[in-house]
Amino acid sequence: MYKPTVLYAEDDQETRENFLIILQQYFDTVYAAKNGTEALSLYYDKKPDILILDISMPCLNGLDVAKTIRQDDPNIPIVILSAYSDKEKLLNAVNLKLEAYLLKPIDNNILKKTIKKLIHQIECKEIIYLREDLVWNHGSATLSYKETQIKITKKERLLLQILTQHIGQYVSNDELIIHIWQDDIPDHSHDNKLIQLIYRLNKKVTQILHFDTHLIENGYTSGYRILPL
Repeated sequence: MYKPTVLYAEDDQETRENFLIILQQYFDTVYAAKNGTEALSLYYDKKPDILILDISMPCLNGLDVAKTIRQDDPNIPIVILSAYSDKEKLLNAVNLKLEAYLLKPIDNNILKKTIKKLIHQIECKEIIYLREDLVWNHGSATLSYKETQIKITKKERLLLQILTQHIGQYVSNDELIIHIWQDDIPDHSHDNKLIQLIYRLNKKVTQILHFDTHLIENGYTSGYRILPL
């Protein structure tokens, strides 16, 4: 099962170590930073799913880090940890779309509730219902039917990755070929390879679901698409 990753930035070592114990209960991977500059570097390198930033840090404070990251990703969940004296700063941070700001000393129960809420939000975004009981999970790149995982090949996985990012919209043959056969130099043979790949995946899914209609439909000159549920 896919598990989100978190970046936690806090300059106080004791606080950081105590929080890490809690965070490691909910995340397999926790990236820890001791200042704003290190937090930014880890963000660009690791691309975590959630940010938890102390507002008062050396080099760059938490709000400056959040402002920079918002230019790159307008949707990543950001939680700010702040002291009561930082309230004025937070009034200037409305446009940062913060998920929450937690006042120090942080109540562990409130922290845990906040973490659970954010993880649930991310998990919901990762799940796409293609047909009733047929589910694509973006995070783990898995296809399942009635909670049982369907065995798919690497190329079938790459095909579903790009088509599920454009549900209801046609993706051209060229785009699909470039994405699926990343290590190849495309030629005329890839058009037939694509046709065969989609045929096999459609057949696999229809046999499992006992449906007559195909999951992936051909738009002739437009390419291929998955219709919304």
